[in-house]
Amino acid sequence: MKSYRLLFRYIMTGTLFVVVPILILFILFGKALSILMPLGHKLTHMFNLTSLLGPAAVVFVSCFLIALVSFFSGYLIVNGFLKQWSNTFETTLFYHFPSFQMMKYKFIDENDFKDQGFWEPILLKEDNAYCIAFITDKSQPNFRSIYIPDAPKMDAGEVRYMLTTDCEFIPITMKQAMNGLRQFGKGLDPEVFSGIK
Repeated sequence: MKSYRLLFRYIMTGTLFVVVPILILFILFGKALSILMPLGHKLTHMFNLTSLLGPAAVVFVSCFLIALVSFFSGYLIVNGFLKQWSNTFETTLFYHFPSFQMMKYKFIDENDFKDQGFWEPILLKEDNAYCIAFITDKSQPNFRSIYIPDAPKMDAGEVRYMLTTDCEFIPITMKQAMNGLRQFGKGLDPEVFSGIK
């Protein structure tokens, strides 16, 4: 009986974590391919690619178009759109789609966070411990708005308003903050704590 349960567990785990994601990927790719096939067909005939690539020319051209759209979308997101959105838009987007915020923090260069006033990652001191947090607003002269996320994701946590004089913290990089959250605190650079006595 135990071997049947183990067999069922392996089948269910493999189905949920491997087969279903692969099927979803194939379905989405198939949909994108069917949308771009008419354009691929026109381009194939326009440049007479059938003589060069054979009967599969339309499929090759359509796959190339998908790759091209993906490349330009990624380029615009990383180098343009993500860098230039406003704080209001950023807050709204984070509220509805937390995964986009994580993606932004993963791909944007560290200097852009400092230059454009994105959330400031810190290790906030609480009694005898430090926690990963973000300063989200420094517009008030006496208060700071602090967001403390729950690991391993950022879509839940708590907001605190702290007196600037009571807010004791160590600045860290966004990469260190993201890695610390995703890995439940593992892998933080020891140099971060070098100034602590």
